Amino acid sequence: MTMTDHRARAGRLLALVAVVAVVAVPVAGQTRAQIEAEPIQKLRAGETTVPGECLTREELDLLTGLSALRRPTVGVEGDGDDPAPFDPHYFIGTWEIEGVLPDSPLGDAGEFYGTESVRHLQGCSYESRIEATSVDTPVTVAVRTEYDRRAQYLVRWEDDSRGLQSLKIGRVGGDPGGYFSHHWQAAPVTRGGQQIRLAGRTFITSPDNYEVQMRIATDGGEFANLGRLRWSRVLDDAP
Repeated sequence: MTMTDHRARAGRLLALVAVVAVVAVPVAGQTRAQIEAEPIQKLRAGETTVPGECLTREELDLLTGLSALRRPTVGVEGDGDDPAPFDPHYFIGTWEIEGVLPDSPLGDAGEFYGTESVRHLQGCSYESRIEATSVDTPVTVAVRTEYDRRAQYLVRWEDDSRGLQSLKIGRVGGDPGGYFSHHWQAAPVTRGGQQIRLAGRTFITSPDNYEVQMRIATDGGEFANLGRLRWSRVLDDAP
């Protein structure tokens, strides 16, 4: 599958932003003609495996049906359209990373910039590598990502060349605006004699951009801001 294909998949996933902007509207808010012309979209029963995919055939069909709607979606509280599942294939490809991080036990304040290249392994397993610069120091991060589509849990294991390993775990959820968020926490680690805890939110806002908002706590203290990094998809030159 080419980069253009992956971008198209991401576009279909997040094109739902426009479609579900009024997701809370009950069935009565749709005219009979609208619903008859474009039937309510439901997840069909079954878990049919699709080679090369994380999601099932039934989940992919629901995504396709929702993204093709020209009417607003109907809220599930009125036996309306089912919500869109998150497709982790969104992450496949190459991304540019940039942001500014504050002083912390993890390092001095300064710019962080580089790239992350993500590839699909099998099922819901992915791996990637970050090549970056932080405060004029080269940084590499080996990453392994696993997604539990039934529990909607995303696990991201990072092995940082600066001597830090972190396991970020949390649920992925959508909201009525059609956006997806991964709220995660990492297991405590010790660095420089201090216990460090990380937490954050990966906020997916468009087919080609997302950001990670991070917090840090040391020695059992309260969480404080650790800045944010932005990922922008590197688009291929293919027509």
